[in-house]
Amino acid sequence: MSPEPDEQYKRLEGEEEVENKESEEKESASERLTVEEMVNKTIGADNSRANLFKFLGLYIILMMVKMTAPALAYMPIFAGFLNYKDWKCASGKCIELMTNFTDKPELFFSRDTICDNALQPNVDFTWTLQRTSYAMEWGLICSNESMGSNLKSFFFIGSFIGLVLGIAAFDRFGRKPTTVIALVITCLSTLGGYFVNSYNVMLPVRIIQGMGTFTVLNGIELLSIEFTPSKLRNLCQIFASCGWTFGAFMIVGVSYGVTDWHHIFLIQGCFASITTIIVLIYPESPRFQLIKGREKEARATFRRMSKIFNTQEVSEKAELTYKDYDQSYLAQIKDFWKYPLMLKNTLLLVVCYFVIACISYGLLFSWGKLGADIYSTIFFGSLGGFIAKGSGMIYFTIHYFGRKKAVMISFAGIAVVFFISIPSFGVRLSDTWNLDHVVCLCAAPFLSGVWGSISLLTKELSPTSHRGTILCMGSAGARVGAIVGPYMSLLYNTMDPRIVLAIFGGIAALASFITYFNSDSTGKPIPSTPEELMDLYSDAKHKKLVDQEDA
Repeated sequence: MSPEPDEQYKRLEGEEEVENKESEEKESASERLTVEEMVNKTIGADNSRANLFKFLGLYIILMMVKMTAPALAYMPIFAGFLNYKDWKCASGKCIELMTNFTDKPELFFSRDTICDNALQPNVDFTWTLQRTSYAMEWGLICSNESMGSNLKSFFFIGSFIGLVLGIAAFDRFGRKPTTVIALVITCLSTLGGYFVNSYNVMLPVRIIQGMGTFTVLNGIELLSIEFTPSKLRNLCQIFASCGWTFGAFMIVGVSYGVTDWHHIFLIQGCFASITTIIVLIYPESPRFQLIKGREKEARATFRRMSKIFNTQEVSEKAELTYKDYDQSYLAQIKDFWKYPLMLKNTLLLVVCYFVIACISYGLLFSWGKLGADIYSTIFFGSLGGFIAKGSGMIYFTIHYFGRKKAVMISFAGIAVVFFISIPSFGVRLSDTWNLDHVVCLCAAPFLSGVWGSISLLTKELSPTSHRGTILCMGSAGARVGAIVGPYMSLLYNTMDPRIVLAIFGGIAALASFITYFNSDSTGKPIPSTPEELMDLYSDAKHKKLVDQEDA
């Protein structure tokens, strides 16, 4: 029976709920979300402080995996250190030299005495240190010092090889499986270093170590940025950079407390094995899954994230806007020619990575020449970087000046510090510290500033389809710089150190200048494909090159 015109219609029981449900379904069906919006909505850190802290906690746990990289990179400084002051004579030849020495007695125990007179360890003299070192055990002294540099540099040759393989693997097979395989390689080679007792065996061990270590580092960078909400990328980059700093603190602490260099390898191998568990339980990147057309897997990942962060699951009827960009490796490489903006950005970034690594590792591995106490020097150098991150210096530089300008400012700061250190060279502040040592330590915050800002710029400028390739190319450029850096430290033996400082300052200034010509990702979403990159930076006057297939 129909109601009269003046009577109000009364809903039947449950009818209102049905209508509301139908309304929600229509709204969900019409909802279209980009990948960026999906990540932001699923994590919900913008609207919930609890979700913000929960996300940052999970992010920090993932960053623990990064601590392995600096520990293994810096390991030769401590496991293979040389101290030419702590030894005593063991032969008549050495005693005769000491008897005829006319200068201050303490100056006799030096590198010059050993090397100029061809004194042999365990024959003409013995080391008096309680701490062991493979460089002293295997006689990597004087003219053989370059062999010790090989163990530093060949680690980065291995890293370069691993990154070349990573270029093909990350964007083809996924972020997580590639990272897990690289971690297994890192763990086995580091644990194997405990049993090594000769230079000829240690050399391939260091190469294999390098193959895994920086591939892991890039895998963690990829996983972390692709799960990070838009508004948290700058903040999270600071935590990502701290992973490296705490890794440096860890190797300093372990090496200072452990006197046998074999045990340093054992401890670091065990730590790397533990971090493998973190990566195994971490999900694959949904951005990668969507770019490969695996929408079901991506939606499953988002559902898992919704349960973790207690956010409303996006309806299955909601449309995800993305482009299936599953390419062959050759087609992916051809894209760099097809999209010149992507090529230009990548090449400029690779040069900057080379420069910052050359300076960082050249300065790092030269501390044995600049100062006597490698533990305090590297500790305070890392502390300088940590202060730059903890004080907000890097965060606010990126926040107020943008990604690109932050890179330029940090490189310019490095150049100024090294140019200032030239006239201050040789001014003594104490028995172990010169003024130029302190000035060089002041470069640490700017070095951290470059690493933090250029890493963020690279990840945000790179399309998801090519992010693994571009990040590995940048890291490979850094590894070349890291190979050159330790050999630059040898220049302190052959030329005026002020010339080396001037070289460091000059290339930093050059890197600051060329960064001006790169694109700036500040305030823009992460592109999924090269076409999106071109659309986002259309003001850069770059156009896609049309090939025969597109014509």
